[in-house]
Amino acid sequence: MKNTGQDLIKISISAIIISTLLSACGGGSGGAASGSAATTAASPVTYTSAGGIGELLNYTVDTSKLTYSYTITDSQYGLTGNTGSGTLLHNSDGTYTPSGVSNARVVVLPNGLLLGAFSASINGTVTTIPVIGISNPVTTFSAAAATYNYVRHYKIGSTYTSNYRTFQITSSGTWTDCIGGNLAATCSGVSNSGTLNSLGGGEFQVLSGATVIGTAIVQNSSGQNVVVVDLNNSSNGLGLLVGSTQQLATTQTDGTWYTISSAGDYSTFTTTGGNITYASVNGSSYTGTDTFIVNSPWSGFATPGTGGEALLAGAGVFADIKSDGTAVIGLKLN
Repeated sequence: MKNTGQDLIKISISAIIISTLLSACGGGSGGAASGSAATTAASPVTYTSAGGIGELLNYTVDTSKLTYSYTITDSQYGLTGNTGSGTLLHNSDGTYTPSGVSNARVVVLPNGLLLGAFSASINGTVTTIPVIGISNPVTTFSAAAATYNYVRHYKIGSTYTSNYRTFQITSSGTWTDCIGGNLAATCSGVSNSGTLNSLGGGEFQVLSGATVIGTAIVQNSSGQNVVVVDLNNSSNGLGLLVGSTQQLATTQTDGTWYTISSAGDYSTFTTTGGNITYASVNGSSYTGTDTFIVNSPWSGFATPGTGGEALLAGAGVFADIKSDGTAVIGLKLN
């Protein structure tokens, strides 16, 4: 595979559109109050995390000592057991720049969500890999049970695919997925199903029949869940799924957002009502606008003016599936 990270999430900043703003409100088992991501977390904090290429890792941030470290616990590229560490530079906007990955930022939310990155050699190419993590994942099927909107980006062979869907997790540890439809209503598309197997520590093995297709971690925050799935089966797809409990989008999505891509780009933009204003790209000022219609095609999603589909369900996590099929992840700064 050639230039994996850049192909995984290519970003054309001039065409960025909001395509997923996922919930991360308030306390609950996921942490304390919602709000600014530019908040110092209790130090050190370890986040169970998934990388953008199908890696599972523990990512630790100490905002008091300004250090970070990580250990890859499962890899499809021969990286299992690899570790890394470095220092953090605290930026004026509340983000952190990790040493060794200067084209990325680390963001921590007070409710236990992390956006970070690490650098690794993937098939001979040094790649910046975005990471999204949860510090206090739920540990029971009943706590994870919900209907979710989600966006995923994955690779089978040399082909990359991005799509949006809904799926349900039940309290008995089963899951059902609706391709291109809304399970909260009636699934008009193809439906898939399977089971979950608790691995302990808030990690759930995702199975389709006897085939393991990923590892899920779930955060509960004020009654609304955020789910992250490390997609780790080469036949079913290597990549990342990010979703949240299906709820009506509200003005809680207003604010400033930070995004990162493994192509080596990071950006900020603000949202107010149905309007988007871009502020910066890779640390430099950038001017651009867009619009979006909330709760379209169903609750929690939105339709951007420049195309694609969006997922708006509160304040906190960002995942973007653009009209050209590429993807980005991020968190809300304030």
